[in-house]
Amino acid sequence: MAAHQMTLDSGAWHGELTAQKTDGSEFTVQVSANLVRDKHGKPVCLMASLVDITESRRLHDILDHKQKNLEAIFDAAPLGMLLVNEQRRVVRANDAVRQISGKGYREILNQHPCQALACAHATPELETDGHRAACEACSLQNLVEATFESGSPVHGDETQPAWNRNGEEVRPWFSVSIEPVDIDGDRHILIALHDVTHRKEAEGRLRETMEMKSQFVSTVSHELRTPLTAMKEAVTIVAEGIAGKLNKDQTRFLDIALRNIERLGRLIDDVLDFQRLSAGKMQFHMQSHHIDKTIDEACSTMQPQVRQKQLHLSVDVEPDLPAIVYDHDRMIQALTNLLSNAIKFTPEDGRIVLSARARGESLAISVSDTGMGIPPEALPRIFTQFYRVHRPGKEIKGTGLGLAIVNKIIIAHGGRIDVVSELNQGTTFTVLLPLTPAQPSKDMSQQAGTCPESASRGGIQT
Repeated sequence: MAAHQMTLDSGAWHGELTAQKTDGSEFTVQVSANLVRDKHGKPVCLMASLVDITESRRLHDILDHKQKNLEAIFDAAPLGMLLVNEQRRVVRANDAVRQISGKGYREILNQHPCQALACAHATPELETDGHRAACEACSLQNLVEATFESGSPVHGDETQPAWNRNGEEVRPWFSVSIEPVDIDGDRHILIALHDVTHRKEAEGRLRETMEMKSQFVSTVSHELRTPLTAMKEAVTIVAEGIAGKLNKDQTRFLDIALRNIERLGRLIDDVLDFQRLSAGKMQFHMQSHHIDKTIDEACSTMQPQVRQKQLHLSVDVEPDLPAIVYDHDRMIQALTNLLSNAIKFTPEDGRIVLSARARGESLAISVSDTGMGIPPEALPRIFTQFYRVHRPGKEIKGTGLGLAIVNKIIIAHGGRIDVVSELNQGTTFTVLLPLTPAQPSKDMSQQAGTCPESASRGGIQT
C-alpha cells in the first residue's frame, strides 16, 4: 500500500517488493510503476511492470557473502598482503601490513608499496609509475617492476630491504611472493610478505657456531699433532733398541703403543681433512693422469693389510683407458679409504676386486668385496660423518669419517659415488668420474666447497 501511495503522490515509483505465491512461498519482484493521467491531468490508471528477481537476488547474496568471507580471510592472513594496481598504488592492504609498516591504513592506501612500507629509499616525489633513481637500490621495488614487466610470478624471493622506522634505518628479512592478478580487466599484483628476520638471524648464529666449532676442532687437532709426533719419535727410538736392549714384553707393549699412536695420528688427519673439505678449504691440484697407475699405487699401499688378514686382492682395469683430470694424492686417499673399508669388513680368505671401466661419459672405478654387506636401513646414512653401522656382536673399530671424506673428494671432482650391497654377501662401491680428454699438465686449485649441494649424497641401491 505504501508503494501505491507513493506512486500516486509522485507519479512514479521504482523498487523491490516481497510477494506471496498461491502456495504461500514468498518471492522478490522488481517493480516499476507509473501514474497515467488524461489530458486534463486527472489520474486515469496505474501502469506497473514486475520482474521476478528471486534467483538473481539469491545469487547476489551468495556472492556478497563470499566476498565478505574473502575479505575477512585477506585481512586475517598472517602474511603482509598488498594489492597494487598498474599505477603502482596500493588499493588494499591487510592488518599484517599495518603492523609491519607501523602505519595506519590512510598512510598505506593509494601509496606506492615502497612508500606504504616506509622504504628508506622511497620519497614523496615518486613518479606515478613508481620509477625513480632513489628506488633503484630497493630490492622490493625491483621485484615489483619485474613482475609488472614480465607478467611472471615471484615465489619465496628472500630480500633485505632498508626501511625507515621512527627515523632509524632497519633491515629486516622478508620472503617475498608476488602474483599477477587480473581484476575487471585491469592488471594488478598481489604482494605477500613473510617476515623471516628471526630465522635469518638464527641461521647466522648457527653459521657462527659451526665456524667456531670448525676452528676449535682444527685448532685442537693441530695442537695434538705436535706432542703426538714427539711421542711417536720417542717410542720408535725405544722400540728399535737405540735406548737400550728390550725384552719380549717390553717390545710387545711398545708395539701396541706405536700402533695406537699411528691410529690417533690417522684420526687427527681424517678430522682435519674432513673439516677442510666441509669448509671448502681443501686445495685440489688437478692434472691429467692415467687411472691404472693410481690404482696400482693404491693397491701397493694396502697390500700389507691384505696379507695380514689373508685376503685376495685383484685388479681389473680395462685396457687403453684415456687419461682424465684429477688430484692424484686425493684420489689415492679415496681409493685407499675404500680398500681399507673392504679389508675391515671382509672375513679371512675373502676376495676384494678393484676395477676400472669406461661407462658412457664417465670412468667407473669399483671396489667390490665378499664381506658382511650393509643392512638396508643403514645405507642412507653411510656417507654421513661419524656414522658407523651398528652390528651387534660384530662391532669393528673406525672413526666414521672414511666414507664421508671419500664422498666429498669425489664430489669435488664433479663425480659421484654409488653403493650396491647385500647383507652377508658383499658390497660394491662405484666411483663415477667425468671422462674428459687429457689436458696439458697444469696445476689448478679447486675448492671442494664449490660443488653443487645436490650432489652431496652418493647413489644407494640394495
